[in-house]
Amino acid sequence: MKKKIIASLLLSAALLSSSISVFADEKDDRIAELEETIVTLESENEELRATIAELEKKLSEATPKSSNQDEYKIGETWIVEGQWKLTIDSVEETMERNEFEDTAPAAVYIINYTYENLGYESEFTNGLFIDLNLSSDVVDASGAMAYNYASNIVYAQATPIGAKCTAQSAIGVDNPGDFKIYFSDYDGTGTIQKAVFSISLDAE
Repeated sequence: MKKKIIASLLLSAALLSSSISVFADEKDDRIAELEETIVTLESENEELRATIAELEKKLSEATPKSSNQDEYKIGETWIVEGQWKLTIDSVEETMERNEFEDTAPAAVYIINYTYENLGYESEFTNGLFIDLNLSSDVVDASGAMAYNYASNIVYAQATPIGAKCTAQSAIGVDNPGDFKIYFSDYDGTGTIQKAVFSISLDAE
């Protein structure tokens, strides 16, 4: 009787050991599968991050950014994001004088500039309208205020979104030489925007 009991116990122990071994193998397989899944997900995550970084880079390159320089030179573009771009293309002195003008400037300069409508909208105009004669103060080489001068120029026009306009402004100065344009105007959101253009005639 004892032998039968012992044999039965040994058989049970063997079966239990076998079951534990099978369970352990299955557990190892599941752990291996989970580890493999984690590695795959981590790899996909890295690829996703790389894709996002690339898309953010392209978006950054494609989106106009506001320029925050203190001063701009001839040929440099001032950008107000979602509103406009403004560039002073060139400045030239003209010897022509208007006989009907009351002033007698020592020099008259024609300012050639270009602006582009990036998204400016207003209930008061049919598009972006930048007239340097209206939106700017000019300080001449000696720090004196320059003044608008009636001349044969190309005038600014209201420009719809996505379009650009090339125009001119004429100023008279009592002190010839380099000067600065202090631009100030409201954007489409009612926010005042300001920029300074430092005009060096030697750069022309």
